[in-house]
Amino acid sequence: MGRTYRTMQGREVDMDKLRSANELTPAVGNMKVNARGDEIGPGGKITRTREQIMSTYYENNPKATPDADSPATTPEPKTRVQNPPSQTMKIEDTPVSAVVQEKAEEEVVKTKDIPAEEEVLDKGTEAVKKARARRRGIADATK
Repeated sequence: MGRTYRTMQGREVDMDKLRSANELTPAVGNMKVNARGDEIGPGGKITRTREQIMSTYYENNPKATPDADSPATTPEPKTRVQNPPSQTMKIEDTPVSAVVQEKAEEEVVKTKDIPAEEEVLDKGTEAVKKARARRRGIADATK
């Protein structure tokens, strides 16, 4: 049994039952098919069924799959390109003290670029003072 829907007027409609009852009625449009998808000729007679149409399509289009979820054929394994053997690198041990010294030097360089906290605070207070002065001037001009 299909899912039933309730209309705004309170009637219940079973869409699957409605669809199956009207399978053989001609579809609206200029494609000359019925609601099921069969081709119809003169007088409303079925010339080719939906299954025949689909089978000829899949014969003519081998890359198309009948179901999107399952592939029609298994994909062919790709040939792997033979890469040259990897070269091994010889890693030399570096003493820990050399690494620690390099890190300490990098930190010193970074701290030189950063301004002192006092300079930042001074610039911030100056900016606030300028903004307040601008606001006062605007307030005086609009009064």
